Amino acid sequence: MKILHIIGGGDVGGAKTAVISLAARLGQTLDVKLVSFRAGDFADAARRAGIDTEVIPTRNLLSDYRRLYKLVCAYRPDILHCHGARANLMGTLLKRKLALPVVTTIHSDYKLDYLGSPLRQFTFGAVNACALRKVDYYTCVSDRMVRTMISRGFDPQRCFAIYNGIDYTPPLPKPDRAAYWRGYGYAYTPGDVVCVIAARLTKIKDIPTLLRAMRRAVETAPRLHLVIAGDGEDRESLGALTRELGLEKNVTFAGWVKNMREFFAAADINVICSLSETFPYSVSEGIREGCATVVSDVGGLSELVEHGHSGFIFRPRDEEALAEALTSLALDETLRAAFAERLRKRASEKFSLDRMAADQTEIYRTVLRREARREKKSGVTVCGAYGKGNAGDDAILEAIVRELREVDADMPVCVLSRNPEATRLDYRVNSVFTFDIPAVLRAFSRSKLYINGGGSLIQDVTSSRSLWFYLWTLGTAKRMGLKVMMYGCGIGPLLRQKSECRAARVLNGSVDAITLRESDSRVLLESMGVTKPEVILAADPALTLRPAPEEKLEPVLESLGLSRDGDYLAVCVRPWTGFDADAVARAAEYAYAKYRWVPVLLPIELPRDAAACEAVEEKLTCPYVRVDARYPAEVTIGLLSRMRGVLAMRLHALVFAAAAGVPAAGISYDVKVAGFLRYLGTERFCELEDASPETLCGFVDAIAAENREAVLKNTERLRKLEFENRRCAAALLKN
Repeated sequence: MKILHIIGGGDVGGAKTAVISLAARLGQTLDVKLVSFRAGDFADAARRAGIDTEVIPTRNLLSDYRRLYKLVCAYRPDILHCHGARANLMGTLLKRKLALPVVTTIHSDYKLDYLGSPLRQFTFGAVNACALRKVDYYTCVSDRMVRTMISRGFDPQRCFAIYNGIDYTPPLPKPDRAAYWRGYGYAYTPGDVVCVIAARLTKIKDIPTLLRAMRRAVETAPRLHLVIAGDGEDRESLGALTRELGLEKNVTFAGWVKNMREFFAAADINVICSLSETFPYSVSEGIREGCATVVSDVGGLSELVEHGHSGFIFRPRDEEALAEALTSLALDETLRAAFAERLRKRASEKFSLDRMAADQTEIYRTVLRREARREKKSGVTVCGAYGKGNAGDDAILEAIVRELREVDADMPVCVLSRNPEATRLDYRVNSVFTFDIPAVLRAFSRSKLYINGGGSLIQDVTSSRSLWFYLWTLGTAKRMGLKVMMYGCGIGPLLRQKSECRAARVLNGSVDAITLRESDSRVLLESMGVTKPEVILAADPALTLRPAPEEKLEPVLESLGLSRDGDYLAVCVRPWTGFDADAVARAAEYAYAKYRWVPVLLPIELPRDAAACEAVEEKLTCPYVRVDARYPAEVTIGLLSRMRGVLAMRLHALVFAAAAGVPAAGISYDVKVAGFLRYLGTERFCELEDASPETLCGFVDAIAAENREAVLKNTERLRKLEFENRRCAAALLKN
């Protein structure tokens, strides 16, 4: 694999370190060449790192383009990898001429790159913004930057997160601090706590907030001293602010520092206070040398630093929070050491240079695979009740997308959603508004499989209009030449004869395969005379989801005041005609009185379920916990895994309980609730009109007597059946 990196060559600091260290490490396994449009320090450093480097000195764009074009034709790379505005422009021009895939790395927020310099912002910044729209693939130096790109309309399936990594070799021996800092004009004395920042002195780095925080901190910690490494257009104004704040004795401006390892080795605390970053190298460099770390909540820093455990994170421009963090660290040497050790361990495991190079190589492979199989019709369009804030429907979509990725990791996926912006961000797929018919037809024209996905979409209880729409999508997809599948779904109820007849006609005429989440739906299809599609018993896709890992679940448990091993009964209700909040409340109080299970009112769909939860809450006299936030499916499953039992009306509360291996009982307001529980192998449910306090209290006793191993055994049985969903989709795609 041959990779040509293209860069302006005037880069300093983190961008310089990132490109050179990555290209050098990639050069150990790939054929890598680097082109710089400027001679000097960057090109010299690249050559010293062993990178095959060629300089095309900047004279004018046309001349540079011609020389670069000849170089590319001679080198014949597989991929052009661009860094920065000039490189992105050249990459897009070459792409049109040579049909090469172009990758760019988003080292920072391109809209903020020239903050404080209007002329450069409206020239270089504008050119870069236009060029980025023509680039093929994007590597973003944090997942937060991926989300930013997606929110600005970039294709989610062309954006990749990659984190800046360094070689976490053992830290340098601590230098003679007095001698070292004397070289920068700072008269260090033993007992001083040295806080450092390495940054370009520009508005985006927000050094004024750090200086004002220092003014607060030194009132309590007078031995705290700040050393600022770097230079830039704000140097004079920052010097003036330092004098204005009376910090001349506590602040040193060191200018450009060449040996950053020594610089951080001579420090105690490393700070980033930027308004925008991706994943700055100066943080990793400080971590490697054992500095305690304080960062603003930008870019991917919150994915590295765990606030209060391995460092401090503060909101950008929050000088009070920054001052508190600096004071805490300045006054507590033990805390500094503990933070530094924990953060170095985490960073060396997850953010190393080897990990970065491996991730980048895999991105290159993905790009080449996708370029080799460009087809007009190559993707999948998925439709369902998505983007409405229902945790159950969102769980179905999450499971379907994951299973499609397992079938083909490079396959384009487009989802019809009521909230396409959120769907793009959450699932990293393309998405269009469900009822934007021209957009739906365009999605069909690019797809070879249409999935009517999960849930009970073929029903007329909630609305006949939705039924007509879903039937229209099935028929239209088939007429446009797509394979059509209904994926892990439920059928019915269909209360109107007209609805049943039309549904049967469309299913027989337009659908290739139907996988069902429970056996009651197969009985209904047989009674409707649906015989043409292949009908397969499977299971609900959401059963394949697992609880969130501890590091994601622990903060949620803490925020709700839930202990890891407490005794809780989850109550998941919804508004529905005939719902008796008093009966549910009495069952919850019975669980507390007899088993000391604290009721947890957990809505599955917000805000719709909030009123039903409030109605139960008003009837409770025992202690309880109410959940007011909407969480991802894996977190909801994680919460349920901490419960002793679940009493639910919502189908997917019962599905999540099964996925978590927790005994549950259902109040069946719809046939799908009873159908799922029967399919799971339990009769622990009652119809809504039969949900008396006595019945529900009996369910509590049955839950208490249930063996969790039996629940898990039944769940595993259904998970094996669920594989039929994926198998069927794979077969249709292959055919």
